[in-house]
Amino acid sequence: MWFKHHWYFPLIFSALLLGVVVWIVTRNSMYVGLLTDILENSTKAHREEVDKLNEIHNRSTAERAKILSEYNKNIEKLEKEYADKGEELDSKKKKEIKKLVEEGYNDPDILSRELAKLYGLEYG
Repeated sequence: MWFKHHWYFPLIFSALLLGVVVWIVTRNSMYVGLLTDILENSTKAHREEVDKLNEIHNRSTAERAKILSEYNKNIEKLEKEYADKGEELDSKKKKEIKKLVEEGYNDPDILSRELAKLYGLEYG
């Protein structure tokens, strides 16, 4: 019941205790130097982590753009060949091509061979 009416006494006591601890720690310049070193190191580590994340993001964006351009190039090539044969490339075949491009975009020869084999086209 006493705490209900005098709630500010424990609050004031806690604040005074915290002030004394801060005064004791900052009174010695060694502790202040140590605290600033810790702060600088954590800031540097954070900055390095953000730089690595940005690098990874940029790399994945470039990779995605490369996959997309390869996909578009293959679609155009296949549509042209299908147009020469008088056929049309449907959405199911386009999805299969997209899957092949995503799986094998690093090696264009293998990708071209697989596409030619899958759709009965010439590989040359």
